[in-house]
Amino acid sequence: MDLARLAELRGVWGVSLHSLVYRCRELGLISDATASRTYQRLRALDGQPGFTAESVSNFPGERPSLLGQAFELAAREAGLSVSRLAHELAWTSERVQNLLDVQEQKPVLRLVQ
Repeated sequence: MDLARLAELRGVWGVSLHSLVYRCRELGLISDATASRTYQRLRALDGQPGFTAESVSNFPGERPSLLGQAFELAAREAGLSVSRLAHELAWTSERVQNLLDVQEQKPVLRLVQ
């Protein structure tokens, strides 16, 4: 089992190394014996750089891509804006933008001669 790769995946998925090993075993990717040996190696490496327990608060979380696509469709078809949606939800525009992972387009002023 490649523990360095598991440590990388921990940052991607925001789960513990033990959870990744458990899921690999659950999916049949590794045997029970391999999982047991991996848990033993993790216990031996506990506290060393790259193998310390990390809080999930460091994990940025998932970005809801379908929600953003639904908003783009509503914006295109019904003229929905972030500020209007924020008003209807009684949320701040910043919160809606963060949830949708979009930036509201502000009007650009141009000098016309």
